Amino acid sequence: MLPISPYHRSLWVRNIFLGLFALGLIAVLFKLGFGYKQITLYKQAKAFYEQKNLLQAEETFSRAHDMAVLTYGDDEWNSIMLQLTSIRTELEGLHQYSRSAISEKKVAEIGAIYEQYQAVKQKYQNQKDVPTMFFQQLSARLGLDKSFSDYYLNALQTAKAQAQSNLEKENYQDESFIETLLAIPDEYYGGKKKKQAELSALFQDYEKTKLRSLIASASFEDIITKTATSIRHYEKLGIETDWLVNQLEKYALAEIKEVIRSKDLSAFVDMAAAYRKIEDVLSSDSPVLDSITRYLEGKLKQAEQYIKSLEFTKARELYEQLNPLQDTATLLSDLEKLWLEYDPARLLQLRYPDRTFTDMLSGTDRWGAKLYAFGLSEADQRLYFAAKMPNDSILYLDQSLDADMKSAKAKIDDTLGTKEKPVIIVSASGKERTNTYTAISPNLTKESLDKRFSVEADELSVEDSEHVIMKNAVGKGENEIALFKLEDNGLAYIEKLADLEESSEETPEGTGSEEATSPADGSTEATDQTPPATQKIDVFAGPGEEYEKIGQVADGSFQVIADLNGWYQIVSDGKEGWIRATASTP
Repeated sequence: MLPISPYHRSLWVRNIFLGLFALGLIAVLFKLGFGYKQITLYKQAKAFYEQKNLLQAEETFSRAHDMAVLTYGDDEWNSIMLQLTSIRTELEGLHQYSRSAISEKKVAEIGAIYEQYQAVKQKYQNQKDVPTMFFQQLSARLGLDKSFSDYYLNALQTAKAQAQSNLEKENYQDESFIETLLAIPDEYYGGKKKKQAELSALFQDYEKTKLRSLIASASFEDIITKTATSIRHYEKLGIETDWLVNQLEKYALAEIKEVIRSKDLSAFVDMAAAYRKIEDVLSSDSPVLDSITRYLEGKLKQAEQYIKSLEFTKARELYEQLNPLQDTATLLSDLEKLWLEYDPARLLQLRYPDRTFTDMLSGTDRWGAKLYAFGLSEADQRLYFAAKMPNDSILYLDQSLDADMKSAKAKIDDTLGTKEKPVIIVSASGKERTNTYTAISPNLTKESLDKRFSVEADELSVEDSEHVIMKNAVGKGENEIALFKLEDNGLAYIEKLADLEESSEETPEGTGSEEATSPADGSTEATDQTPPATQKIDVFAGPGEEYEKIGQVADGSFQVIADLNGWYQIVSDGKEGWIRATASTP
């Protein structure tokens, strides 16, 4: 590569300087040109300003100001023109936002833009300075007032038409007209007070007509639910709703009183439960809620009276019906305890509601149980036993009897055992003898029913806690009246008391026909052959003489179904009652 001579280097330096000079000259010429144009625009703006053509003046000034080549004019005039530019920017922005919101029907946004515009307008109201004149000219050119006026007048007409259409078609799904009417500025109604009066009258007329329509076609729950929804809607919008609440209360009170008069408890509960769900829109002294509470309290007292009268089924049904209005679980639990104490046989009825028991017996404080009940089931030839233990747990046991249960009878024999732990003896028709006898001892500690013996004989009687006498027993004791001892593995033959033939003789000592004795005068005195009168037993409504006396029964005309603390519960001619358990009670 050849070296560059000093001459060529000097030429290059000269050319670079000439290029830079040319560029600078061009820049100066451009700036002078833009400066001249900017000065011209400023002068035009000044001329428009002096002619009161403020829109054109601001527009021309803004173009000149954007060039930013030089500063022209006095500071005061420049400040005024910059203020006009600020006003134009704000109004054009509001104009653009309002057009977009109106086209998309955004009611809330339109209202916000309108309020902002009115605030700006208020700022320049009743003034005669340049900014006020400019605001008025620009607002008129943009048509903001007309745009808002057209929208709100049309919205007012449309909303009123929608309200009327809803009433005519009885279709209340779309009620957006309420928000629309509220969003329309006061001045389109003639002022704030006129707006309040007009809308109050419109809404009240609408809701009253709507309520009448619902009453004619909808259920009670639908009516109060939809009306409560309207109340919440109005309250959310800041509208006073006492008038609508009063209309609702008037309707509901009439309906509630009607079902109370007709004694339709099921309808009352449904209506009261539905009404309590809208409690948030009601006043604290709601007459309907007060009526519901008072009637509910009366029904709870009625249930208490049923319990005092031992009408437990009615009390339970009433508590269950009232449960949707008040949690009656505790009351039902207490009722069940009282019912079981009065009628322990329910222990079996609750566990086996579909099973039929015969010869049911029940009572208290035996075998270590607070309550007990047992009964015979013909369907599966078993004895079913239930006991409520001291810890309130329920124990259920059963034992196969393997006997003909059609005519079976059960009894508690506390002679063959103790009063606290007696033996249950079940007698049924036998296969080889007249009867089959099965003795069972409940052992609740081991949760078992222990079968003590099962024998066939013509007759069986208990002598004492360890011995029984049987007539013509199968096996040892056949054709005898024999004594047996109860041992752990059953009955053990002890001795013969008599032959069966001897026991069947018909003329025992001291009995038989005798000649009538004659008095001294020779007349004959006849022996009284009239049978004794049948004994009548007083029957009470409950297990105690403090209960009402409800009648009398004759010996042998009733069936014992339970015993409780020295009283028997009986059934006679399909009616239940209680009699005192005495030694003479059959």
